[in-house]
Amino acid sequence: MALGALALLGALALLAAGCHLPRHRPRKPNLYEVRGRVIDADTNRGVRAARVRLRATFAGPAGAQHLTSYAVTRADGTYRAELSAKFDLVREATEIRLDASKQGYITGGADLPPPAKKRDYYKAPDIVIQRGRTPPPPPDLEGLGVPLTRPPSRTRSRGR
Repeated sequence: MALGALALLGALALLAAGCHLPRHRPRKPNLYEVRGRVIDADTNRGVRAARVRLRATFAGPAGAQHLTSYAVTRADGTYRAELSAKFDLVREATEIRLDASKQGYITGGADLPPPAKKRDYYKAPDIVIQRGRTPPPPPDLEGLGVPLTRPPSRTRSRGR
């Protein structure tokens, strides 16, 4: 019995010392993270495998600059997208846009406000997408009377 009690005391000492706990991992910097859900307009259910794009636009010295992140929705339509910028930087954005797309659906999206202070993430509104085809591209400009230049043809003239 003395051996069993000694083993029990040794195990308790190891537990008390914290040897069983994993090492503490430092927390990631407070990056701009958006969480939300993409839902089907007809069924009101989450859309699986939809592609979500999070894009912040900033005014830069050479024009607009963008930070972009992509995510794919889980089976329940939820996603998490994160920009590699801290909340303080994202507050300087002139536009924050969230878009969701999937083949067989019309693309949907939402504009987001700047992030609130002291938040770990931003809870985005649901993005509702509807089954259908994306609109066709704009009509050919040539038929609208817009002059177009064509590259020179690559036909060779036969020896003269």
